[in-house]
Amino acid sequence: MRRLFFLPFLLLFSYCEAQKLNRAALGLVAPKNSICTAVKDQYMSSTCWSFSSTSLLESELMKMGKGKIDLSEMFIARYSMLRKIHRHLKLKGGNFFTPGGQFHDVVWVMKNFGLVPEEAYSGKTQGAFNHHHAEMDTIFSRFVKDCVKAGITELDTKQDAWVDSVLNEYLGPVPPEFVYKERTYTPHSFLEQYLELNPDDYIEITSYTHHPFYKKFVLENKYNWTGDEYYNVAMADFSAITDHAIANGYTVSWDGDAQDEHFDFNEGLAWLPQVITDFQLQRQQAFTSKATELDHMMHIVGSVKDKKGDKWYYIKNSWGNYSNPLGGFLFMRDDYFKIRTVAIIVNKKAIPAGIQKKLGL
Repeated sequence: MRRLFFLPFLLLFSYCEAQKLNRAALGLVAPKNSICTAVKDQYMSSTCWSFSSTSLLESELMKMGKGKIDLSEMFIARYSMLRKIHRHLKLKGGNFFTPGGQFHDVVWVMKNFGLVPEEAYSGKTQGAFNHHHAEMDTIFSRFVKDCVKAGITELDTKQDAWVDSVLNEYLGPVPPEFVYKERTYTPHSFLEQYLELNPDDYIEITSYTHHPFYKKFVLENKYNWTGDEYYNVAMADFSAITDHAIANGYTVSWDGDAQDEHFDFNEGLAWLPQVITDFQLQRQQAFTSKATELDHMMHIVGSVKDKKGDKWYYIKNSWGNYSNPLGGFLFMRDDYFKIRTVAIIVNKKAIPAGIQKKLGL
């Protein structure tokens, strides 16, 4: 019995070892002159969506010739949390309440509250070195649960003040104005006058067959708690948009699944071992079966090819520059991208003209 057990174990071990890839054997080298700012650390906070989104915007600013500007992720997270609380109560607890989010949450904050640099609002209080939101998230989760149970659909003045006080305690109060490069700004004037970013320049795009192509639909994902719409394109155009953006000096924000066993962040590789003949079909099957779920956001800042000629995207994560041998970056092979990416976010100007026409942009 022992021998019968041991032999299959050895075969399984050998199979797993054969399936494991490494960067050296593949000849993967980071692309030169990637347009991006330094890797940051979300630490113990569910704010990858804010980090990847601000990273995309920081790359846009670099492309605009404004240099490297460090934007505040927690300014966005704070105002988004306020919206989440109010929306969850208004819907009587009908949507998913989470500190997570998507790029459209960032757009909403930009339009309603502006943006600020990290130096004006770090979201760290009492000498904290890292972001640690577990306690704050628990407080708000219990609060909205109690409110829903009590039938509260709208906060009164006292309750609003309490929510604000909790945010001040854990993230710090937002300055009404601040000095940046010897000029005084409000969050709105900083966005409009200094950054000159237009929130409407960016769109979210996916590729699924259960909705018509080249139309918009509400993506069925719990982190899309606002019910926002995404543009839907065929798989070939989904890849073409990403590649065209990178080839023309743009970067792309990535929404997808980082829970696959072949998402090997320690090695800095994400890939799929099986041969895939129909990416559109298997992508849809993975979404329908929940084999692919949106659970993380990162930032695509380049692409390279390995020794075999296979394409790998070079991706900036938000788990700190100490988190793996690549300083917080990883390579994602084209097959993983096509199956495990749920959506991308890109500047509309980075989309090929023919696809823009299909989308009615």
